[in-house]
Amino acid sequence: MKKIRSYPLRLAILIPGGMLAGFINGFLGTGGGILLVFLLGLVLPDGEDKDNAARDRFATVIAVIIPLSLVSAMIYSDSVPPTLAAPYILPGMLGGAAGGFLLDRINVKWLKKIFALMVIWAGICFMK
Repeated sequence: MKKIRSYPLRLAILIPGGMLAGFINGFLGTGGGILLVFLLGLVLPDGEDKDNAARDRFATVIAVIIPLSLVSAMIYSDSVPPTLAAPYILPGMLGGAAGGFLLDRINVKWLKKIFALMVIWAGICFMK
């Protein structure tokens, strides 16, 4: 896939793409990161080390999704009792830390395969 080099064109893709990712994340509760991984793959240069560039894209998406998820959580807070979400917060944080630790230690080819399988699995689960 050819990278988009023009800075104005990158902005023209990333700004509405970021808005769409936020909308998807808020509307469905998940999925905005999937779109961002694709968009960042289009616009961010790989440089000499393609493996590190791929890891950087995944890490960037995680950093972007955190505030999107916090905004969604604040909006949903009236309809979801904190006692329902509380048991998932600490394990989720520990899992996130473990995933962040493994990100630099796993082969990028496997990382991409795991990501693709998770996208397929999420799609199947949403269709039920």
